[in-house]
Amino acid sequence: MPNHVNMEYLTIGLAMGFAFRFVVLFAFLWVMIQIQKFQYELLPLIGAAFLAAALDMIPFVGHYMALPVLYFCIWKITRASLFPEAVFTVALSYAGMYCLTLILLAYAPVPSYHPTMAHDDFGDDTNFQALAAVQTTNQVQAPETPSAPPVPENKVAADISVKGISGSANDAMVTIQCGKKDYVIALGEGTTISTEEGSATVRFVEAGKNDVTLAVAGQEVKYTVK
Repeated sequence: MPNHVNMEYLTIGLAMGFAFRFVVLFAFLWVMIQIQKFQYELLPLIGAAFLAAALDMIPFVGHYMALPVLYFCIWKITRASLFPEAVFTVALSYAGMYCLTLILLAYAPVPSYHPTMAHDDFGDDTNFQALAAVQTTNQVQAPETPSAPPVPENKVAADISVKGISGSANDAMVTIQCGKKDYVIALGEGTTISTEEGSATVRFVEAGKNDVTLAVAGQEVKYTVK
């Protein structure tokens, strides 16, 4: 497991995901059984939903294991025919649970699994010379202040291009390209890139509607997202 992943938040997220699947799946199964007026016992039904939700958490093969097990459990618990009654009950309940899970993942606030990195993790920015924003093909030039003295050109910023941004406003991730290599940076974090001028730090400072602000070698530069 990479050391930049917050294990506490990851564990909480997995536990919440399992609890949500279990509760929703049990609710759908109970409603379907009540509608069809099947005979059942409550504790075995809770156990079947718990087992299916646990199997569903297994990566890659979990879905393919959970469905057959749930078919068999509902068939035995309700004493209904395997097809179409048990299959119909499980298929609709599992589909409803899966749809609600997708909605939860799309709209519910999710904590960041990456701990905030200290400023010193990316080196001392005071070692870099103060550099000005440079116009590039996808870069927005900040308006110049007449009284501001001219500063040297930021050659590192000119070599960087923004390929895309993903995630919500609070958990955005930007993909940048420098030379032939791509880098993915989470909001509030940074990384070290290799350029023709040498190594430089790039920090993802802010995500706008159609632009992002990066701190390139200690200086903030705004880029337009294509």
